Amino acid sequence: LISPLILSSVSQSALSFANRSPSVERVIHFASYLILVSQFLRILSASRDKCITYFVFIRPMSNTMSKGDDEEAALAGEIETSVSFHQRSVVDGDSNIVSNDGGDAEDTFANDEKKKEETPSSKPNDSDGDGDEDEPLFQFMTGIKEDLNARAPLYKDDWGKPRSVFTVVNATVFAFIIQLIPALIFAELMARETENNLAVAEVVLSSAVIGIIYAIFAGQPLVIMGITGPVAILLGTSYRLTQTFDAEYFPFFFWVCIWAGAMHIVSSMVGLVNLVWKVTPFTSQIFELFIGISFIYLSCRDLIEPLYLGQSDVDPTDRAGQYATLLLGILTCYISYTLHFAETWTLFTRQIRTVLTAYNTLFAVVIVTGLSYLPGVDMGTLDRVVVLAPWDWQPTADRPWVTNPIQGMTASAIFGAIIPGLMFFLLFIIDHNVSSILSQVPKYNLKKPAAYHWDFFVLGITFIPCAILGLPPGNGLIPQAPLHVRALCTRKIETDKYGVKREVVTYVEEQRWSGLGQALLMFVALAAFRVISWIPRGALFGLLLYLGIGALHGNEIWERSIFCLMIPKKRPPVPVVTDVKWRTVQFFTLIQLFCAFAVFAVANFTSVGYLYPLLLVILVPIRSYILSRIFSEEDLKRLDPHGKEEEKEDNYHEEQRIIHQHQRNDSVDSETMEFPHFGEFRGQGHTQLHHRTTSALTEDKVGGDGENNDASTKNV
Repeated sequence: LISPLILSSVSQSALSFANRSPSVERVIHFASYLILVSQFLRILSASRDKCITYFVFIRPMSNTMSKGDDEEAALAGEIETSVSFHQRSVVDGDSNIVSNDGGDAEDTFANDEKKKEETPSSKPNDSDGDGDEDEPLFQFMTGIKEDLNARAPLYKDDWGKPRSVFTVVNATVFAFIIQLIPALIFAELMARETENNLAVAEVVLSSAVIGIIYAIFAGQPLVIMGITGPVAILLGTSYRLTQTFDAEYFPFFFWVCIWAGAMHIVSSMVGLVNLVWKVTPFTSQIFELFIGISFIYLSCRDLIEPLYLGQSDVDPTDRAGQYATLLLGILTCYISYTLHFAETWTLFTRQIRTVLTAYNTLFAVVIVTGLSYLPGVDMGTLDRVVVLAPWDWQPTADRPWVTNPIQGMTASAIFGAIIPGLMFFLLFIIDHNVSSILSQVPKYNLKKPAAYHWDFFVLGITFIPCAILGLPPGNGLIPQAPLHVRALCTRKIETDKYGVKREVVTYVEEQRWSGLGQALLMFVALAAFRVISWIPRGALFGLLLYLGIGALHGNEIWERSIFCLMIPKKRPPVPVVTDVKWRTVQFFTLIQLFCAFAVFAVANFTSVGYLYPLLLVILVPIRSYILSRIFSEEDLKRLDPHGKEEEKEDNYHEEQRIIHQHQRNDSVDSETMEFPHFGEFRGQGHTQLHHRTTSALTEDKVGGDGENNDASTKNV
C-alpha cells in the first residue's frame, strides 16, 4: 500500500507546483488511485480465506495448521516443488560449463545448483502462474543477492574463449544487422515526432552506449539492448509535455530519465520484478496486436500523407517523388515478407535459404536502394534518410552533448517529469523482462542461471548516460534478443512427438563477446553515415509496414479473428476451437480486440498518448479480477494458458503446425475446386481434370472384369 500512496502524494506535490488543466489533473489522480485500488484488491484477494481468522481469532493456530497441512500435502505429493525466480529458465539435469582454468567454473556452478536444490525456493512454478499468495511481494535485496551469488562466480567464464569463434562472430554480425535496420526505422519516427531533437545519430549512439554497459555488467549478457518501437511511440507522445510545462526539451528529458532510472533501481531492489510473472498471454497478445496495428498505421500514414491527395496546387515533380516513395515502400515490404518465408522454399540449398530468411530486411533495403537510383525513379525530390554525411560527431539538434538539467526548468517541470518516467518504468518492466524471458526459454538449454533482478537494476543504470547525453533509453529487444541467442546455438534436427521435424539445441555459446561486439559495431555505423544517407525513407517505412504485418503473423487474437470469419467446418481443430464453446471464444476475442484498439486509439489520437503503458499494465488486474469471474477456469486454460514454459511452447508450436497445415490445404474451398473453371483460374484445373479422368478410366477398366470388380475397386 505504501508505493501508490507515495505516488499519490508526489502527484499532489507536482500539481501544487504546476498550473495544470483540470483534465490532466484528473488523469493524474485517476492513475494514482487506480494503482491504489488495484493493490488493495490484490491484498483482499490474497487474504480472502484467512483475513478474519488471521487478524482476529486464531493466528497461531492457523499458522500451525497451515504448516502441518503443507507438510502432509508435500509427503503425499500434492504440492508441486517450487523453484526460485532466477531458476525459471534453468534446465533441469546435470550442467557442465567448459572453463579455461581447469574447471573451476564447472565446480562452482555445480555447487551453486546443489545449494539451490537444498534451499527452499521463493517463486513457485504453479501451472496457473499465480504463485503462492502468501509470499511477500516486496523482499528487499533478496532477488539481487540471489542473482549475484548465482552469476558472479561465472563472470570470468563469460569472458573465456568460446568453443566456436566462428559462431560468436556470426552471431555478432547478425545481431548488429537485425538491430541497426529497425533502429533506423524508429529513428525516423522519433525525428518526425520530436522535431529532429532525437534522430538517427542519437538512436544509434544510444544503442552502442547502453549495449556496452549491459554486456559488461548485466547478469545475462545474451539479451541485446536497443531502441524499440514502443519507446519511439512513447517518446513521440510525451514530447508535447514540454509545451505543457513550458520547459526546454532536453533538460525535461534529463529528469524523465532520472526518475525512470530511479524507479527501475528501487523496484529491482525491493523485488517488484516478480510482477512480470503475473502477465498472462491475455496481456502479451494485446500488447503484440497493439504494436502490430500501430506500426501498420504509422507506416501507411507516412507513406500516404505526403501524396497531397485532394490538393491541386502541388508541384508535379514533388508529387512524383512521393509516389516513388510509396512504391518503394510497398516493394520493400513485399521483398522482406517474401524472404521471411524463404526457409520453406524448395529452391536453393538449406544454407542459402537460411541466409535469405535471416537477412531478409538487409536484402530488401539493398535492392530497393539500388532501384531508387535508376533513371526516372529519383527526379530530385525522392526523400532519403536525413543524416549529416560524414557525421561530425555532434548532436542532430543545435545543443551541447552534456545536458544542463536546470536550464529553463521549474519545480513543476521537474516533478512533472515523473509522469513519463513512470510510463517508461511500466513499459520496461513488461517489455524488457519478457525479452529476457524469451531469450532464456528452456528450448535453448542454457546452463547458466538467469538474473532478472540484477539485470533490471543494470537497466536502470543505463538511464544515467541517456539523461546526461540526451539519448533515447532502450531495453531488451524483441525478437532480436531471442534471435541472437538462436544464432549462438548448435542445433540438430529431431522428430518430435507430433511427427514434426524440429531443431533441437545441443549447445549455446554463453558469453559476453557477441553482445559487446554488436554494440561496438554501432560506432562503425555512426562512421558510415554516408552509406546510410543513400537509403530512401520509403524503404524504412516499408520495413515498418513489414514489421507490423509480421507482428500479426502468429498472434492468437488475429488468428481467432480470422477463425470467426470462417465457416465452422473449415476451422482448424486446435483446442480453442474444439474444446471451448465458440460463442465464448468470440466474446473473449472481442474483449481483447476492444482493449488493443483502445490502447491504440489513446496512444495515437489523444493528447495523453504517453499514458498507454499504464493501460497495458491495467490489463493485468483486469485479467486477474474481472475475466476470472466472467469465464470459467476450464475455458481460461484454453483461451489464456499460463503454465510451464515447456508446456506452453509445445502447445503453441503444435497449434501453429495445425493452423499452417490447414491454411495450406484449405486456402481454396475443396468443394469449389470441383468445378473445372475455378480450378483453371487458380492454375489447378488441369490437375483436377487429370485426376477425375484417370479415376474414371480406372473404374471402367476394373468394371470390365465382373469377377474381380469388387476386389479391384477396393484396391483402387
